[in-house]
Amino acid sequence: MTPQGHIMTFRTIVALSALLAFAGCDFQIDLGENVSDLPQLEEPVDNDADINSGNDNGGDNDNDQGDDEGTDDDNSDPTTFLILQENHSGFCQVDGVIEQEHLGFTGLGYANTDNAMGSEIRWSINAQDAGTYLIRVRYANGDDSSRPGHYLVNGTEQVIFEGNSTGDWAQYKLSTEVPVFLNAGLNQVTLKSTSDGGLANIDYLHIAGQNLNPGNCSDDGEDDGGAGDDGGNTGGDNGSGDGDDSGSGNADTPAQVCLDLVQNDDINWRESSLSSDQAIVECLAETLGRPIGFGENTTGGYAADGGSQLVVIRNDASASVAEQLLAAISDPSPNWIVFDKADFADETAIRMHSLYCNDGDVLSALNNATPEQCRNPEQWCEANGVSASSCLNTFYNDKLNDKSLPIRTLLVDSNTTIDGRGTQAFMQFLGFSIGKDSSGQSTHESNNVIITNMEFRGAGHVEDHNLDPDMIRSTGESHNIWIHQNTFDTTGDSAWDIKVGAYDVTLSFNKLINVKRAGLMGSSDSRTINEQITATMHNNLFITEDPYYANKSYDTLRRVPLMRRGQLHAFNNVFYGYRKDILSVRVGGRILFENNIVLNNLDEANDKGDDMPYFLEKLFRDFREGGLEIRNSLVSFSDSNCTMIGQPGDPSASHGSTPEMSIAYLNRSNSQIQNHRFEAGQDLVSYVSATAGKGGETPYLSAMAQEALTVIDAAPETCQATSQVPH
Repeated sequence: MTPQGHIMTFRTIVALSALLAFAGCDFQIDLGENVSDLPQLEEPVDNDADINSGNDNGGDNDNDQGDDEGTDDDNSDPTTFLILQENHSGFCQVDGVIEQEHLGFTGLGYANTDNAMGSEIRWSINAQDAGTYLIRVRYANGDDSSRPGHYLVNGTEQVIFEGNSTGDWAQYKLSTEVPVFLNAGLNQVTLKSTSDGGLANIDYLHIAGQNLNPGNCSDDGEDDGGAGDDGGNTGGDNGSGDGDDSGSGNADTPAQVCLDLVQNDDINWRESSLSSDQAIVECLAETLGRPIGFGENTTGGYAADGGSQLVVIRNDASASVAEQLLAAISDPSPNWIVFDKADFADETAIRMHSLYCNDGDVLSALNNATPEQCRNPEQWCEANGVSASSCLNTFYNDKLNDKSLPIRTLLVDSNTTIDGRGTQAFMQFLGFSIGKDSSGQSTHESNNVIITNMEFRGAGHVEDHNLDPDMIRSTGESHNIWIHQNTFDTTGDSAWDIKVGAYDVTLSFNKLINVKRAGLMGSSDSRTINEQITATMHNNLFITEDPYYANKSYDTLRRVPLMRRGQLHAFNNVFYGYRKDILSVRVGGRILFENNIVLNNLDEANDKGDDMPYFLEKLFRDFREGGLEIRNSLVSFSDSNCTMIGQPGDPSASHGSTPEMSIAYLNRSNSQIQNHRFEAGQDLVSYVSATAGKGGETPYLSAMAQEALTVIDAAPETCQATSQVPH
């Protein structure tokens, strides 16, 4: 994706129209006098197609004469029909994923099966009467060859689906109507691939006949897989199917209810018409989107087949905030953790060290503090004559900088999401450990964890702090981890470490402010277990504020990252105020660094005597062994508002051997990357500035995201972010 000019294409207009309709907005777009000159889609985007039944008044029946490439034109008579959309009642399972990459779909996406013979999509239909009904699907097939399949009803093959090419993945057609026999009562309808390429992308199932309703997937017939059964090796976010449990597909719970819950801070988490935990968590998962890259299979606290639990942290409960949070992250059941919107409407520090404030050694280290003074550093500072500007540094980096104290970063167990959307809660000094290790060996493996829209504030960087206060540590062979759209401000140690064999991690759309060392990937040269580290780092914003550009303490290896033995794919990241030594590659580590940009303030650089040859020599020099491939990236001067100045430099380099890491990604990830990757340049700076960090604009990973140019226009005046930590 290279949106360097602000041109509103017809495809963009259609996408914006669909988004506005999806959001329930009344809108009108004036295309001017030259509308006939614009390219026409074969069908307008229909965002009402998830209505389950009604009268077909001429919008969807095709009138082709025998092949599978029907049009969406309709000259037939009206008839009663049922449409089953993905992730709504009656949709049971896809052996694959629900996607939104290719425009032109209706509803919230389309079903993309695994590329394998036998891949299936299943629906459940309740028919009042036994008899013959006409069935078809709306689909897209961008391949030159067909993607055929069979329709099965209650496990018995009935008719063929030809799945001929539609010419493009964004070109949808209605297939030829074919007859199937349904029993009275519940029927399971399956579309099953008969080729190695899997099925075409299926937008919806359309079945014509009287008195049809969505069925209950959990009660389906003999070949039932259950709603949302994983059904493949993708770990995909498959449909929940059961309307009673999902909150989807009912007239009183449209998509707008979910949007309102996520976007309106005045609607608390249990105050919408989404009444069940599963429905609320499904809403949160769908609006957050899905990770791409190595962490692409992560779903966190959302279980598509049911059982998701919503955990709301309160600030007025009998247990403290830290105690509630500890209990929630210690439970391996699927938990989606949020913070009460009313209780955390104002900035509120969450201090996990407070869990140790009844420990005598901790109180002694704080000059024999009371437990209440320990829990409240400001109260302790006032009692001990410490100024407000020095308070946190003295409390955390002086008094508590003692390895013998029991304070540690606390374990996050499997199947957990920590989601800070809609609130002003922030973590102070200590964060989370995803998994545990001891002496280079795993002692606890956590799987499937998301941390999103949280803010992590340190108390200033201290080299080798004795409490090792990493904000997010992934370790102990833990995997399927997504660290997304968080803000890290002046952390005491790293923002994120990945070590002791943790793998399949995605770091996306985070903002790091004045973080001296972002993170290790592999903590020791000797630990061969780190060969399994795999991480994707994309669309993150790394900021060193102008006052610290020439600060000697920032003239250190910035560890973005320091890589040992493992692999990192880094693309579309933005760096501001980084003078030298962004990364390091050691002991067989491999980094693919592409389509990234480094900006340095021209005035600050001139004061320091730094020129372009200096940057090109110093920024990426620390390669020792393994592979480092730098391509399609830029180094540029800028003003303080992060606007590029002058001719950029090219840091391209190729050291050792670096694999094409995206080969290991699912098609869904590669499609997202292909459709949304920016060239290194000003638009990349603006897009990342707008989206990175807690509270940023919704990025393209979510179906809620706006068009790229709209997001670019919403970018702040400067990519620099003001630290909230006293220096």
